[in-house]
Amino acid sequence: MRVFECSQCGVSAGGHIWGFTLLATQGWGVAPATNPPGAAERAWLCEACCARAENLARGLGKLSASKPQRERPREGQRLKVLIVDDHLLMLRSMVRMLAGCETVITTSPREAWSVLQSTHFDVVVSDVMMPEISGPELYARCFALSPELARRFIFASADPVLAQREIERVVEELGVTQAPPLLAKPTSRSALMSAVATVAHGTAHESGTYVLRLTDDVSSR
Repeated sequence: MRVFECSQCGVSAGGHIWGFTLLATQGWGVAPATNPPGAAERAWLCEACCARAENLARGLGKLSASKPQRERPREGQRLKVLIVDDHLLMLRSMVRMLAGCETVITTSPREAWSVLQSTHFDVVVSDVMMPEISGPELYARCFALSPELARRFIFASADPVLAQREIERVVEELGVTQAPPLLAKPTSRSALMSAVATVAHGTAHESGTYVLRLTDDVSSR
């Protein structure tokens, strides 16, 4: 028996099957890049991660939209969270911790910016120091597009002191009265869920009423 592991979320599937048989019977797909880079075999994506990748691709194809789409979900609908981090292991960890939410992940802040211009998210969890575009720079772009969207940001950083300085610099330039919350990485599940719940509650009067479908005690009221 061989065990196949999803290269994004880490979920595994075992059996005496391989190749296209796995794709056909369990809905798995092939990742666009090997993991680790340069490996001989292509990396796998589980059915759920394939669906997220398709959703992300659809979002990237809607760049003509000038503002984020306003979607008013039904009561009890899961929170939709975009997670932006250039470290894949951190993305996997946060996906597991936010298992009760609908999560879309990307290692590219440029892709995140493209998606945020056309797709509605209730919360955006972003790393601070990233190549090409930093988290605070992504936040500033979102603020220029929609201050309401910028209020949904949560930052996370392995160097919270340096991250706080960069966040405060950008916030001061924008004239924002309250900076987004900052979590230290690695963060606990309870801290991440609390931050997500708090940010979601802050926009509930505009974007709908939600319930966090999580196993812990943190939930929306």
